[in-house]
Parts: sequence; structure tokens; C-alpha cells
Amino acid sequence: MTEAMPYFPGWSLPLAVDRAADAFAPLVDGARGLVEHAPMGAVALAVERGYFRPAEEDFLIDWFSRFLSVRSALWELLGELIAAHGGDLSSFESEMADDEDAWTAFGLGYGAACAIVHLDRFLVMQLATDSITQRKLNEGVAEHRIPRKQFTAVFESLADPASALFLDEAIGLRERLALRIDRDLYRPQSRLLQPVADRLSWLESSLDRSTRGFLRLFASFQSHSLRRRFASARDQGFFSLMEGSGTVVAEIRDHCQPKRVDENVRQKLADLLRPGDVLATRHERAMTNLFLPGFWPHAALYVGSASDRDRLRVEIDDERREMWSGDNRVLEALKDGVRFRPLEETLAVDAVAVIRPRLDENVIAEALSRAARHEGKGYNFDFDFFRSDRLVCTEVIYRGYDGLAGVELGLTERAGRPTLSAEDLLDLAFSSDLFEVIAVYGTAEDPTHLYVGEEAVGPLRRSYVSAD
Repeated sequence: MTEAMPYFPGWSLPLAVDRAADAFAPLVDGARGLVEHAPMGAVALAVERGYFRPAEEDFLIDWFSRFLSVRSALWELLGELIAAHGGDLSSFESEMADDEDAWTAFGLGYGAACAIVHLDRFLVMQLATDSITQRKLNEGVAEHRIPRKQFTAVFESLADPASALFLDEAIGLRERLALRIDRDLYRPQSRLLQPVADRLSWLESSLDRSTRGFLRLFASFQSHSLRRRFASARDQGFFSLMEGSGTVVAEIRDHCQPKRVDENVRQKLADLLRPGDVLATRHERAMTNLFLPGFWPHAALYVGSASDRDRLRVEIDDERREMWSGDNRVLEALKDGVRFRPLEETLAVDAVAVIRPRLDENVIAEALSRAARHEGKGYNFDFDFFRSDRLVCTEVIYRGYDGLAGVELGLTERAGRPTLSAEDLLDLAFSSDLFEVIAVYGTAEDPTHLYVGEEAVGPLRRSYVSAD
């Protein structure tokens, strides 16, 4: 099998066997638990819908992180046994008649190899059989330390001819020694192999030595690899085009006129805002307004001050905690990416609306924790809500709130892909009990008046019409 296996100079075979015997049962039971509790339902819903909602994605990625950890530990166990033995399978066979350690090492190594194959075949042939799940698992997740293209790496290992040959030789050796295995696995001197014996039927249940089966698997991987390379090249070209265009048009504005939201209005809004509030904003003279739907083209998440964060007990890593400090009170996705920003920067606009979720503070804290995990990611210039390694502005709010306490922020298909606009969020203040209107400023009704509370509802609702 072809994945890198560690070498530990000076290790004796008895020491490697003892270590492997201690680790074998917990690892295999962990692998079996992963199969039995895989997120099949979340995957099925996502495939039917065409994309993963944030809670489904979190469930899948958490599972995949544990999958990779258990799989890596099994590889390490197998590698330690092979490195300590220092030979190949044929030398195992010649030594096993007289060497109890060699016999036990083969049994434990064979069990570990079977567990790896069982996990890999389950992932490739049962859980992630569709392009939607495969793409999601290939994205990479920094907070889980999952590199990109990990699904493809697992698939490639499973479909690798050298891996198949190694496993075929091991199965052949197992079959040649079947009588001894059936007898000796339960003998007192083979007590270290008892965990293998207890789990042998499950371990071997996914093995397939047929040439036809391997050729189908190999052809399937080649097809997957070809599709992935083509899609990657296509998406990269389109993204580069959109990134260049988006950066340029974001800069083309009329700077001769000051922004309508002045210092006085900003201070009044700052006094009104609470952590978790959603801000919808508009630049009157931004060319990007031509490409985004509605009067309100942009949204940001007010996260509050560092003291607000500590009071709410928002969970956040040390690096992001450092970024969320000082004047930085807004989490916002702009052309330079998802960043904590000063409220003054976010409110350097001509119009702003504020809505507030009707949720308990503990739910708000969890939403802020979820949203903050995306800080530092790039901006998604092709507005693709499928991927979560780059975010558009409204996606910061979406990935923070959707799925918490019954919150559903439904996506609407635009230009052939599911999206969430700033006005979709504002609509929720009128069509549901999820949000309430807090304030609006800069609308055509009276562009210099700050409407607050109930008096803001009408002007905000009518601002949609003013865009026609």
C-alpha cells in the first residue's frame, strides 16, 4: 500500500507488536463507529438540494476530520509493524512458523490494512458517490487542519495498483494460513491477536479481490481525476476573471461627494447596535451596484467589541481573538476577504439598514463563533454559495445563523446557482419572526433622517420600490 509509512530506527519487533496490540482495538472500533454513524442523512439532503447548508457541512466536516485521524493512525500502526519487521510479506510467511512476534505482527498488520480498506471503500463507494459531496470534502478546512483534495487522495490510494497488489498478497497469505489462523488466534500464546479475531468478520467484509472489481474502481478514479482537473481549470479561469473585474469595479466610484452617513449618524447607530445585528448598506455611486440585486446590495455582521465578545463567551481561537480587538466590531466580506473591520469603515456608505435577530444571547454567541471561524478567508467573486473556502458578504451571516435554533435562511436560485441577497435577509424582518427592524437611514423617503424602531419599518419596506 502506497501511503507514507513512518520508520522508527532501533525499534524491536516485540515493542512494535506490543504497541500495535494496545492500539488496535480502539482504532478499529473507532473506524467501525465512523461507518455506523456516518452523516448519510445530511449528505442525502444536500445532494437532493444541490448544496450543503452550514449545519450539514459542519456535521460532514467534523465526521471527515475524525475519519482522517483514525485512518492516519491505522496507517501509522501498519507502518510501525512493517518498519520494525524490516521485510516483506514473503519473509513474514517464512518466519511465522517459529516466530510468535512475526505471526502476531502479521495478524495485527493484516487487520489494520483491512480496516483502512473498509474505511476507504465506505467513503468512496457509499458516502461520497456524488460530485457535490466529493467537491465539499476536497475543499480543505483550515480550522480542522484538513488540506485540500483529501477525498481525491483517499480515492487514489484505494485505486492504486500497488496498494491493490499489496492487499492481494496479504489476503493470499491469510488464505494459505487459514487453518492456523482459525486455530491460533484463540490460543493463549496468541492473546495479542484476540482483538483481531473478535473483529475479523467485519474487517474482511469489504474485501474484493476480483480483477473486474478493481478495474471498475480504477476506471472510476480516472474519471473522477479527469473531471476534477477540468473543473479546477475552468473554475480558476472564471474566478480570476471575476476577481480582476470585481476589484476594478469596486474601486470605480465618484469620490467627489462625501458619504451620506456622517459622523453624527454613525454615532447614533453605534449606540443602537448590538452583537449579532445585520447591517445592509449601499454606496450610491458604486459600479458594483449594477451587478448586484436590489437597492440594498451588501450586508455585514455586527459582532460588537472585544468586551461584548468576552461577556457573551464567544468561542474563538487566539489568532482571531487578536484580530477582533480595538475598533474592529464588524465581520465583513469585501474584495480583500473576510475581515474584522472598524464600524466606521463599514458605515462609510450612503444608506444603511439594521435588523436584529430575535434570538437568545447564547444562540447569538454561537452564531458569532460560527461566523468568526471564516475570518481570513478570501472573497468569492463568482458568488458560489456551494464552497465555503471563499465567502460573499451575505454568506458571513448565512454561515453564522443558518441551522441554529430552528433558523432557516433559504437560498434563492439566481443565474443558475443558489444565493442569498442582502434584501433576502431584510425580507425576513417582514415575512417572519426571525428578525426585527431596528433602523434605516439614507432612503429616498427622507435621505437625511434616521428612522428608528417602528417608524423605520415603512421606509425600509418602501426602499425596495425606490430601486426600480
